[in-house]
Amino acid sequence: LAHDGHGAPSMCLLRFATLYGLSPRMRFDLTVNEFTMELLTRHKIALYGEQFWRPYVHVGDAARAIHLVLHAPADVVADEAFNVGDASQNYQKGQLADLVRARIGDHVHIERVHRAEDPRDYRVAFDKIQQRFGFRVTRTVDAGVCEIIEALSTGVIADPEHPRYRNTGGLRQLT
Repeated sequence: LAHDGHGAPSMCLLRFATLYGLSPRMRFDLTVNEFTMELLTRHKIALYGEQFWRPYVHVGDAARAIHLVLHAPADVVADEAFNVGDASQNYQKGQLADLVRARIGDHVHIERVHRAEDPRDYRVAFDKIQQRFGFRVTRTVDAGVCEIIEALSTGVIADPEHPRYRNTGGLRQLT
C-alpha cells in the first residue's frame, strides 16, 4: 500500500514468477525445488508436458522487489502492477529438468509424459519493473538448483519429504 498524501491508500500489485530457492519456509512443491529434490533423492521424476513454459524467480530476488516497491515514492508505484522476474529465467519444463540433471548426473531418470494442454503455459515479460526501477535478478535458476543440491547433500534440510515443505494435499497446520 502507498498513500496519496491525504491518507488514502492506493495499491501496487506484484505478480511474481514461480518462486524457487532456499527459504526459511522451504517449499518442495514448487517446480525448481521439486525437480531438484526428486532427482537428487529419488533419482527420477515424471515430467508432464515438457514443452510448456514457466517463468521463475529466486525468493531472494522476490524479497528485493518487495523492498524496492515499499521504499519507492508513492507516485511511482500507486495503482501500478509489476511482473517480478526476468525474461532470461523463462524455461520450458523439459529445459528445467535437463538443467537439473546436468547438475546431478546422468544416473537419474526423467519419464517424459506427453500433455497436449496446460493452462499455465506462459512466458512473461518483465520490462516494466526493469525500466521503472532498473530491477534485474541476481540469481539464476541454475544457481538455485546448486544451492538446493548443497542444502540437501549437507543435511541442512534433513527430511525433504516432511509435509511442512509442501502446500499441496489440502489444508495443513503450521507448527
